[in-house]
Amino acid sequence: MMTGLSAMALIGASGFAVDYANMSRVRSELQNALDTAALAVAQKGKKISDSEANSVAYNYLKGNFPRDFDALQVERDGRSVHVTAKVDVDLMFGGIFGKDSMPVNAGSKADVALVSYEIALVLDTTGSMQGSKLRDMKKAVEEMIDNISAQVDNKDRLRFALVPFSTFVNVGPQYGPEFDEKGKIKEGTGAQWLDLYGISEIPQLELKTGVSRFEAFNNLGYEWKGCVETRMADGDKRHDVADTQADQRDPASLFVPAFAIDEPSGYQYRNNYLNATFNPWDNHALAKLEKLKKYGFDLLGDILGLFNLNRTGTGYGPNDMCDAEPLTPLTNDYSTLKSKVKQFEAKGNTNIMEGVAWGARVLSPEEPFAGGNSEDGLNKVMVVLTDGANTFGVRNNGLRSYYSSFGYMIDGRLDGEVNASTSKSTRLMNEKTIEACDFAKESGIDIYTIRLEVRDTDTGDMMRSCASRPDQYFDTPSSRQLKEVFEKIGEQIVKLRLSS
Repeated sequence: MMTGLSAMALIGASGFAVDYANMSRVRSELQNALDTAALAVAQKGKKISDSEANSVAYNYLKGNFPRDFDALQVERDGRSVHVTAKVDVDLMFGGIFGKDSMPVNAGSKADVALVSYEIALVLDTTGSMQGSKLRDMKKAVEEMIDNISAQVDNKDRLRFALVPFSTFVNVGPQYGPEFDEKGKIKEGTGAQWLDLYGISEIPQLELKTGVSRFEAFNNLGYEWKGCVETRMADGDKRHDVADTQADQRDPASLFVPAFAIDEPSGYQYRNNYLNATFNPWDNHALAKLEKLKKYGFDLLGDILGLFNLNRTGTGYGPNDMCDAEPLTPLTNDYSTLKSKVKQFEAKGNTNIMEGVAWGARVLSPEEPFAGGNSEDGLNKVMVVLTDGANTFGVRNNGLRSYYSSFGYMIDGRLDGEVNASTSKSTRLMNEKTIEACDFAKESGIDIYTIRLEVRDTDTGDMMRSCASRPDQYFDTPSSRQLKEVFEKIGEQIVKLRLSS
């Protein structure tokens, strides 16, 4: 009898251990699935209703937990989401004690970490984005702004900047100077980080150092649209790709306004907008003076000799290739941001380096915009999207290219090349893009990159190298996938945590 009783006790204890182990395993599976569900609801933020929150939690729990469950509850309080559920676990040996099953309960709580975010969206708006690509990008960007702002409910902790790029980046015409009745710049007007008076030594075929491009615009009766050229490196100062601070005492550090010269007449050129026939390459002393006369500068004082205001109307003017919309510095006015995105148009060539460089500058606490913060607990993020390879715009004419942020190819500002092929100029621009990405990452900026419908391997390799981590590079074969890509990036950017 004692042996029988001992055997029954041993069987009961063993059965209890088996059932307990099974209940523990099920509870662990339920807990993991609830963690996923809680994070999913927290990701949606306040933009969804309570019923939608319950639906999200149910779908995630159903997809990650292979058993029937009940008593699902979702409680939301500010930034926190608490999800609970119950499951009945069948007992193998429960009949010994008159029990066929036991309830297992679990819960998970998630909230948005108290982190601040500054996010620069660097977006390709070149001509190849025309149509569905631009339309899908706009929609995906607007939804990203909505999604992240719904999660980060304190507007002081979330700001975005927009940097649309094509051949140039447009910093905004509002930073240009004002002029007096004599056509001279009014003292105290114009941003001090711009080259107001032409002191930068950037080479240009027709406008020499010491001549203000802003005054040339004014002389010709054109408004400067806001585009700037790429700065040139000065020794070990990488003004071209880095966020070195502009200083009037260092001319190379200043940003030079884009000014396309009046190109020669003829089918090989596209921007002959003045009634003048001078050869841009003629550097005799008198020719230099006559070229300046075209733009309203008569260094010999012969005012009657001016003829520059007689436009031909066959060219695009000094703003040629300045196609991108002005960038938007960091702001938490989300409605204005979405309105700016809607205004994007697809024009111009691809210059990813300028986009990345200005993406870093809008996130910087230094000028030009001085909008970025440097506080602890701040995440600085850049998202870079392009649908094409870097393009200088090489042409078979005397200027060797279209006008770009590097001037004309003949100016030799792309590593000294004056006659580079399309492939070589693209390779050199790719190298500069990587340098700009490296600078941004060294500055503490987390970079995500998107290659959209690009088959070019070199561009893919460059964008992959630009990203901060391999999983932050997205190769996107179709613009229809942009919504999902931007959602994934948003989920990675916003820091969520499980608090229980």
